[in-house]
Amino acid sequence: MTTAPIDPTTPRADRLGPDFHRFWGAGVFTNLGDGMLAVALPLIAVSLTQDPLLVSGLTAVRFLPWLLLAPLSGVLIDRVHRMRAMVVSNTIAALVMVALLLTLPTGNLSIPLLYAAMFAVICCETVTDPASRIAVVRLVPARLLDRANSRVEGGRLVAQDCLGRPVAGFLFAAGAAAPLLGIAGSYALCVALLCAIPMVWRRSVPVTDESATVEPEGFRRSTGEGFRLVFGDRILRGNMLCNAGMMIGANMGGATLVLYAHQGLGVPAVLFGVFTLSSALGGVLAALVTDRLIVRLGRRTVVLGGYLGVAAASVAVGLAPDPYTAFAFLLGLGLCLVAANIAAVPYHQTVVPERVRGRVAGVSKMIGWGVTPLGALAGGMLGRIDLALPFLVGGLIMAVTALLARGVIAETARRVDRVLAETTETPGSTEPRR
Repeated sequence: MTTAPIDPTTPRADRLGPDFHRFWGAGVFTNLGDGMLAVALPLIAVSLTQDPLLVSGLTAVRFLPWLLLAPLSGVLIDRVHRMRAMVVSNTIAALVMVALLLTLPTGNLSIPLLYAAMFAVICCETVTDPASRIAVVRLVPARLLDRANSRVEGGRLVAQDCLGRPVAGFLFAAGAAAPLLGIAGSYALCVALLCAIPMVWRRSVPVTDESATVEPEGFRRSTGEGFRLVFGDRILRGNMLCNAGMMIGANMGGATLVLYAHQGLGVPAVLFGVFTLSSALGGVLAALVTDRLIVRLGRRTVVLGGYLGVAAASVAVGLAPDPYTAFAFLLGLGLCLVAANIAAVPYHQTVVPERVRGRVAGVSKMIGWGVTPLGALAGGMLGRIDLALPFLVGGLIMAVTALLARGVIAETARRVDRVLAETTETPGSTEPRR
């Protein structure tokens, strides 16, 4: 797959371009909606029940679609125009929020309805998230991919955590309707910006020479190919299992954070969004410096060190004596997690063949993200004993996971660096030479 040739001697050679920035803006709005969703629905749930297990159930439901639908979504985005798929999925998410909003005047809002709304929106996300990550490579040259990923991740954090979460907390003070309306509006604005990208209106997205020679496959066969590719490849399989362990550990604490912050640390409900701003600030810092850290320290060090840093920060949050100390450690957690993710994500964007990236991403996330409900529910059960326990146990699980995966992390980093070096030799290309 190639992008438009770029003359490296011109001043615009290192600019990401207007189409990328429209795409980036669309991502900012959808992430703003996601951030408000992650805070508004748990706050509404806490107003209906004080049971940690029922509250943590929202996190379980939030990741359940990845277990059930991610492989099918992967096949879908390998077959359709990926940016148009993002338009449709964000439109549906906005309509779901409008439907939930309409239950308020009738007094029918309940925990099961919150679960249903969360499930429906995340079903849409199983299309939007992998499609957006794959689409980046069509908008920028290979040498700018780390920078583009940093911008995308930085925008996600600013919108989702720095703005979305605290805004949802403040809006909730005015009633449950306000954040729900804000979520629906954010998804609608994402659709508007995506429709301003010329690529969305083309008949089809350009294909690689490799993909053009492949005969169309049945849906079942395409899904099976995704499973064979991931489970049959040592690196893809290892990264998937590493991601699963990290997600289980991280969400053990994350699922009960709203209760830990309020009951354990004394954070008022209206300031919960501001409290969670800590990890976002750390992530924004990581987005600003990770491309330089990769050059200075190496991709392997950034990924492995980031994972171990997340584990240590999670334990420290569980041991924090006050909200200010916990805020500082959550900032460190966000910094380490985002740095590791930025350094690792080019593997799926470049090393994996373009024609199967959707399927590989879908299967990988089915396991890597699909097991997250196990961590969320385990965190809820541990929270019934002590609200600090999910952070302590989760940190231990993440540390063990990262150490067991250190060989796979090293090989992943080596392959990404090799492919990026090869594609940089040919300006405008984001495909490795075969």
